[in-house]
Amino acid sequence: MPRLLTSIPVAVVAFAACGISATLAGDATDADANALFHRRVLPILASKNPSSCTECHFGGVEIQAYIHKDQATTFAALRDAGLINLKSPDDSKILQFIRRHTDTTSDSLRKVRAAEHEAFQAWIRAAARDPGLLATQLGKTKIGTELPVELIRHLRRDHVLNSFVENIWSQIGRCVNCHSPDRNERLVKEHGEQVSWIRPNDPAATLAQCVEQYIIDTDDPEESLILLKPLGEVAHGGGPKFAPGDQTDKNFRRFLNDYAAVVNRSYQRVEQLPPPPGEVARLTAQHLRIVDLPQELEKCFLRVDIFRWEGQDWSATRWGTADNLIAADKQLWQNLVTATAPVDSPRAAKLEQEPLLPSGRYLAKVYVDRTGKLQNDRDLELGEDDLWGEVEFDGEWPVGYQPPKIIHAPRKR
Repeated sequence: MPRLLTSIPVAVVAFAACGISATLAGDATDADANALFHRRVLPILASKNPSSCTECHFGGVEIQAYIHKDQATTFAALRDAGLINLKSPDDSKILQFIRRHTDTTSDSLRKVRAAEHEAFQAWIRAAARDPGLLATQLGKTKIGTELPVELIRHLRRDHVLNSFVENIWSQIGRCVNCHSPDRNERLVKEHGEQVSWIRPNDPAATLAQCVEQYIIDTDDPEESLILLKPLGEVAHGGGPKFAPGDQTDKNFRRFLNDYAAVVNRSYQRVEQLPPPPGEVARLTAQHLRIVDLPQELEKCFLRVDIFRWEGQDWSATRWGTADNLIAADKQLWQNLVTATAPVDSPRAAKLEQEPLLPSGRYLAKVYVDRTGKLQNDRDLELGEDDLWGEVEFDGEWPVGYQPPKIIHAPRKR
C-alpha cells in the first residue's frame, strides 16, 4: 500500500506532549543555558514526530540530527558548522533554516516550527553568553546529516515536484478530458469523484491526490494505475494513451521509480541517483500524421524526431518528437507532438510559456522498431540502426486533432 508523504500529519502537534510549548512563557527570560537545553531542546531530540524539516525535505535532513544529548557537544558542533552566530544569536543559520516555509504550510506544522524556533532561540541566546560553552572544543563526535549535498538536494520536496512536472504533468494534456473536474462532469456522474485525480493548474495538489487515491504505488511503482491504465494494461475507459517503451512510458516510470526511492529513503549514495534529463519536453496540442507507410510495418513502434531549418543547416538538437504504434491495416501513424529543447537553452524557457512548434521548414527522422525489441526492454532508445528514412516538410502547423499535420512516409533508407 503506498504511503502518503506529500503532506504533514496532524499528529506533529504532539510536540506539546513533550513539554515544549508548555514552557514558552517562563523560558523567555531564563538565562540558564543548561536548564533551557534540557527543558526545551532535548524534548525535540526525544520526539518521534516529524520536525519542521519535513516540509521541505522527504529525507536526509531532520532537526533531531543536529541535537546531541550533551549540551556542550551540541553547542560546539553547531558553532563550528557556522550554524550559530555568536555576535548576533537571533541571526543564527539554524534559526533561519527552521523559519523556512512554503506557501501552503499547515497550521499543525506552523505550531511545530514555532515551538522549535522558540526553543532554539532561547537556548542559543543563553548559550552565547555562557563562558563555559564558549570555551568548549568539539571532539570527534559529529552531529547533522552525513548525506552528501547532492542527495539532500534530490530529496527536497521542490525537486521531487519539479520531476513530477517534467515527467508526468508535462503530459497531462493526454488525461485532462476524463480526469480533470473542470471537464469530466459526465464521467463523475457515471463513475464517482475518484475519476477526478487532476487538480487544475496545480501539479503539487495533483501529486498529493495521486498518492492519496493510490494510483501511485510506492511499494511497486511500475504497478501504479497512473501508468498501467494509459498503457492499456489495465481496463481504461479512455483506451491506451501511450505505448510500452515510448518516451511517455519512460518518463512516467522514471518519476514513479524515483519517487518511490525517495519516500522509501532508499537512496544512500550519489551514484544511486538517476541522471538528470538533458532536455525539456512539453506536450503541444499539435498532431503529426504519417501516411502511406508500408504494410510490412503494421503495428510496429515508430518514433519521429523533428529538426528545424535554421537558415544554413538543420538544428543540431531536435525541436520535437513523437512516438506511437503504427495503426493496424491503415498504413498510417499519428500522435501528439512533444516540443523539446536542451535544458537551460533559450528555447527551453520559451516552451514554458508556449509549448508549440512554429510554422516553417522541418526535417522528420523516422525510426521504426521492426524486431519488437522495445517489448523486451522498454528502456531502450531507437538509434541509427532503426532509422527508416527522412522526409522534409514545411508550412503551417495547425493545433488540434483535425486537421493534423500530414506528411508522406519516407522511402526506406
